[in-house]
Amino acid sequence: MKFLNFQAKSGTAPKFGVVISGYAVSFETLQQKSGQTNIQLSDVYSYLENLPSSENAARDLLKYGNAYISSFNDDEKIPLEKAKILSPVPVPRALIDFGLSPRHLGNSAATLIKHAFGFFGSIIAPFIRNRIKAAASGRMLYYKGNHHAIIGDNDTIHWPAYTSYLDIEPELAVITGNEAMPIAGYTIFNDSSARDIQFKEMMGLGGPARSKDFDCSNGLGPFIVTPDEVGDTLALNVKVKIGQRYLWKGSTSEYCVHPEEAVKFLRTVFTPLPGTVIGLGTIPDCTGLDNDLWINPGERIEIIFDKLGILRQNIPENLGKIEPSPWGIREELRKFY
Repeated sequence: MKFLNFQAKSGTAPKFGVVISGYAVSFETLQQKSGQTNIQLSDVYSYLENLPSSENAARDLLKYGNAYISSFNDDEKIPLEKAKILSPVPVPRALIDFGLSPRHLGNSAATLIKHAFGFFGSIIAPFIRNRIKAAASGRMLYYKGNHHAIIGDNDTIHWPAYTSYLDIEPELAVITGNEAMPIAGYTIFNDSSARDIQFKEMMGLGGPARSKDFDCSNGLGPFIVTPDEVGDTLALNVKVKIGQRYLWKGSTSEYCVHPEEAVKFLRTVFTPLPGTVIGLGTIPDCTGLDNDLWINPGERIEIIFDKLGILRQNIPENLGKIEPSPWGIREELRKFY
């Protein structure tokens, strides 16, 4: 199943529902038409808190919807391309991000050092890349993100005035359920980052802050896809389109830990509430930092995961006045300094 939060039209009340034959259909509609009532499907939080009985109820309604979708009117079934698809979890109970893709960590460290130290950094970057990749393999390190900075499909990422090197980070993310069903499903997570201020933060004691926590920085969506529909989570192909300029490709096969292991480890630290989002780490080769190639204002981003769909994100065209970057002037942004 694919669950989603959506608006039939801009400005209307959000609805919690399921995808049926290319349509967004709310559980409210399915219950009204089938004569069934289940408060566990009133919203995504209630669904996650009441697993597995809520999933069974959803499957019964999905079965009804599949049988009778042709009889639904235009207000009861909204084509996905016309619906406003919101974040599948509007405000996660917590946002946790692991670094379980060692090659991305190695690539990132090398690019950060190259820009931070210029010519000398370019010389040592290849050695740093390999050392970081080896050291990171299997280590269960994570940080806590800003769970109040969530955006959904086709929303716009905020470009902070203090960065010239805004970046995306496509990740596979777990949506947690309850004790009976710890993993409710999976979604796409885009952990946006201000790269030119990240190096100093990562070298300090506090970890990422301004480089990660700015408004509208964490994209989620478009759906929560149940584990049975995803299948092997370490065999998903990933594509990232940056406007008409770049096409990056990667795979979840580069994660060094399975999602179940990550959730199991996290539960030794604290009990995640239903609706916690757990990113596993950035897909290697699918960021500006991996490639040392950078997003421009006004571009449209498409993050495509097998089985999970497409998360579209927009970059603002007008940045206003931005501050000088510690990495120097970006020619593409000169008019904004």
